[in-house]
Order: sequence, then C-alpha cells, then structure tokens
Amino acid sequence: MRLFVYLSGFKYLIRLRNMNKIKHFINLTNGIESLDRLGLNYSEVMFIRIQSSHCERHLWNRIIMETDHNLFMMLALGYECRVYDFGTNTEMAKAIYMGVEWLKFVLNKRWFGLDYTPLAKGRNITSYFTQEYGKLDKHSKKKIDYYKKFILCDELRLVGISDETNMDAKNDYFRSILSKYYIE
Repeated sequence: MRLFVYLSGFKYLIRLRNMNKIKHFINLTNGIESLDRLGLNYSEVMFIRIQSSHCERHLWNRIIMETDHNLFMMLALGYECRVYDFGTNTEMAKAIYMGVEWLKFVLNKRWFGLDYTPLAKGRNITSYFTQEYGKLDKHSKKKIDYYKKFILCDELRLVGISDETNMDAKNDYFRSILSKYYIE
C-alpha cells in the first residue's frame, strides 16, 4: 500500500505496518476515506478534527482547543500518532501541512523546550509560527501543559499522512464507508 507521509515538509512514501506503539487518528471528514484506501483496522482508529478552515483563517488557538485529548495523551505516552487526511484535488491536505505542523511546533516547544522547524509544502514557516505562538492564549497553554506530567518519552512522534481525493463534501460517500465498518 503506497501513501504519502508529511515529515518536516517533505513528502515520503511509506508502507503501513502494524506496530504496537502506533495510534491512528482519522481527520474528519475526508480522512474517513483512509478506512477503505489504506485498509486501516476500524477498531484501532480514533477520530480527530483539525479544520482546514481554521488553518486558512489563522485560528491557531482554536486548533489547539478543539484537538482531541486522546491525541495529546497518546503523544505524551510516546506513541507515534498518525493523522490521516485527504486534500481536495491536492496530495497534501491543509490540516496536515499546516495544522499538524502547528501542533508539532507548539508541542515540541512547550513539552520539550525544543525548536521545531515547520515546513509547509517545503517552505520554512518558523518565523510565522513563532509570531503566532506568541499569541497563544492562557487556555491553549494550559491545555497543552496539562499533559506534561504524563510525558514518558523524549521526542514527539506526530506524523501527518495525506493523499488526494475528489470526494470532498460528498457526505453520502463518507457515510457509506462508515456504515461498512460501524453498522452491524
């Protein structure tokens, strides 16, 4: 199975393997397609919603506040967390190349005191994210900092996985995929 992985702004091809320390997060809504296309085991996935519209509107606090607690907890425990999404007529979903990169930037800084170099489609956006990081409100910081007490690792293992779709906004299509796996 071929798929694209977004690591530090560069696209890589990988093969999926079942590994104990991996958690799979499907980004709603287009990410639902990964159940069929990538053969993910539906009983092993969790759902998350990083909205591309929040990335477009620079609502970085909202991305943090709306990110599921399970993602933060699994990352703190040292799991590799893979976030799956599909871009509308593009191989890279904005939620991956901006949203996941934002989370990597903030979590590395707050949890590990590390500077992470975020790349959006190969372009270094460190100065932009540094400026936006300075605007984080106390609620976002408090949410992120809460998980520090659970950290059992020395590095963040957050991976964005994306590919192209032409099924955006076709809710019946996504509902049909879900019904195959979740309706008995």
